[in-house]
Amino acid sequence: MIAGGTGITPMLQLIRHITKNPSDKTRMSLIFANQTEEDILLRKELEEVASTHPDQFNVWYTLDRPPVDWKYSSGFINADMIKEHLPSPAESTFILVCGPRPLIQTAAHPNLEKLGYTKDMIFTY
Repeated sequence: MIAGGTGITPMLQLIRHITKNPSDKTRMSLIFANQTEEDILLRKELEEVASTHPDQFNVWYTLDRPPVDWKYSSGFINADMIKEHLPSPAESTFILVCGPRPLIQTAAHPNLEKLGYTKDMIFTY
């Protein structure tokens, strides 16, 4: 999953649904892009899900303007970030993207395609 700003809302609905079903073994990874740390919507809930379902969900943040002690990424989502924090392209891989147009058109899609994800592996809200 790749989300930017309010694009987290459909992702969180899916994350909640999957993690509430004990028989669902879907693994989810999320890269969540924002301007500043204060802009990270629903951060507490995302981190709680990650800590209670570590084998099923992980989250990684990137900020345009990170604080000095920021332990995650900074800047636009890029190929290295995707390669490190999302599953590799495969038949069983499905990447969901939701966020502002620049995130989708200049960061997510071009870098996913560069890494070998096909159109069938990507769904954009």
